[in-house]
Amino acid sequence: MRKMKTDVPEMDQIPYFMKVLDDMSVGHCVYLWGTKGTGKSHLSDIVSYAFMGRSRNDKKELPYVEINSSNWSSPTEIIGGQTMDGYREGKLIEAWRDGKTLIIDEMPKLDPNTAGLLNAPLAKMANQEAVIFNALGESFVKHKDFACIASGNIKPYSTSLNYVGNNQQDASLWDRFAANSYQIGFNQRLEESLIYPVIVAKCWQLRKAVINYEGGNGMDNDSENHIITLRTMLNFQRIYELEMKRELRVSDHQGTYQKVKNGKTLMDSFESYFNTMTSEKANHIREATGIEGFYNSYKGASAKEDFKKEYKRRNN
Repeated sequence: MRKMKTDVPEMDQIPYFMKVLDDMSVGHCVYLWGTKGTGKSHLSDIVSYAFMGRSRNDKKELPYVEINSSNWSSPTEIIGGQTMDGYREGKLIEAWRDGKTLIIDEMPKLDPNTAGLLNAPLAKMANQEAVIFNALGESFVKHKDFACIASGNIKPYSTSLNYVGNNQQDASLWDRFAANSYQIGFNQRLEESLIYPVIVAKCWQLRKAVINYEGGNGMDNDSENHIITLRTMLNFQRIYELEMKRELRVSDHQGTYQKVKNGKTLMDSFESYFNTMTSEKANHIREATGIEGFYNSYKGASAKEDFKKEYKRRNN
C-alpha cells in the first residue's frame, strides 16, 4: 500500500481530505466544485503533497503540474505540440510519465473539443499498465503515482451564466468524475486555522451581513454577490501582517520593517472591497458590521499584543 502523508494539519479541518486521497490511491479522477474562493486550489495543492507522502513546501520539485483552463487552452498544453521554441511536451503527458498529479483548474472553461483529449487517458486511470500518446505519437506507460484533480465553479453536468467562460462539457468527460465529485463550501474551521483571529472574526461578520442583504445562503453558485471567501481573507491578511510588521518594527529574514508614508493598510483593503458594491449596499454592510469601530481598534495596544503572540506562534 502506498505511503501517503496523513499527519497534515488541515486534515482535521477539511472533511473530504481523506476521501480525496482514497480516490487518488485507487485511480479515480477527482472533481472539486464550489463557489469562487472557497479553497479548491488550496486543497488540490496540499492533497497532491500528501498523496506523494511529502510535506508541503519541502523545497523540492512540485508534485503536480497544472493546467489553468480557459477557452484559449490549446491541445499543445495537454498532449504537446510544436511551438516557436520547438516541441513542448504536454502537461498531461508530463504528469502521466513522471508520476505527478495533474491539476486541471477551472476545467469547465476548456473548449469541449480540447477537453475531449482528456477523455481516453482519464478513462484508463485505474489501469496500471495504461498507455497514452503525445502529439508526436510517442507512447507512455502510466506511472503508478499519476493522479488527476480537476476543479470548477459549477457542479458536474451543468453550466452557469454567473461564471463567464464556462462551456457545456461532454457527458463522457463528466462521467470520469461522476462518483468522485465534492462540493467545497465555506469552511470556518479551515479559515480559523489559517487566518489571524482579528481578521477572521470581522470577515465572518461581513459574510453574514452580505448573505442577509442578498437574501440567499452564500452557497448559491448562480447568485453573484460580495461574499467574503478564503481567498479574500488571505488577501486581507497579507496586508494586515505587512502593516503590523511596520507598526511594530518587526525583524525577520528580510530585515527590520519601518513605517512608510501612505503604505497600504488593512483599512485600505476593506475600503477597496466596499468600493466594489453600490453605495446603498456598502453603507448597509458597514453599519451592520460596525466597520468604523473596527478601523479604530485593530491597531490598538491590546490588538498589537495579540498580533505579536500570534505572529510568534506562526513563525516559531
